Amino acid sequence: MPENRYSLAGGLAIAQAVLFPLAFGMSIFQSIIGKAAFRYHGPVIGPSDLLFIIFTGIGVYVLLMFRKLLNERYNYHGIDTLIIISIWWSILFQISSLGMKAWAIALGLEPRLGVALVYLAYITVAMLTIGIVDILIAVRLLKIKDKLNDLLRAFAYITIIAGILEASIVLSPLALILVPVTCVILGMVFLREKEQAEFV
Repeated sequence: MPENRYSLAGGLAIAQAVLFPLAFGMSIFQSIIGKAAFRYHGPVIGPSDLLFIIFTGIGVYVLLMFRKLLNERYNYHGIDTLIIISIWWSILFQISSLGMKAWAIALGLEPRLGVALVYLAYITVAMLTIGIVDILIAVRLLKIKDKLNDLLRAFAYITIIAGILEASIVLSPLALILVPVTCVILGMVFLREKEQAEFV
């Protein structure tokens, strides 16, 4: 029986689907503890940030394996550059988010109009950028949808919806709901490679 070289990527992608809501839940819990126990209303660096770092690190590997799968199985290189851009965006977003938190904590900044405006501008640029990248990835995949399996087509459709939500800025929080769904679908794409290879 052929070995599935993408099984690790599949398992890690599904792990991302668990890590993402867990990290967000932990972030909310940290804020509640800070307000209730210490009457602190500013940003917090804690376990949730470690989970997000792990999520991002796994995401880099998963996206690289996704590019490899498209290259090897479908001989498709149309989104190679976009995947690299998405990877760098994830890394820079993680670093900059932590940096902004550390800056605010070091200066003792609690939510104020100036801080809120800076953060809003940052989120607007970040969401608009990744929204455009996601839309381009999905559109290019859908151009070859006849060559893709049902899971990859589903991935493309969900990605374009997520991209539109992200680029709209106002609806970008709704895109967060789609992150675990996308991770699960991508995980299934990897894990199903063994089944497909058996029929080649």
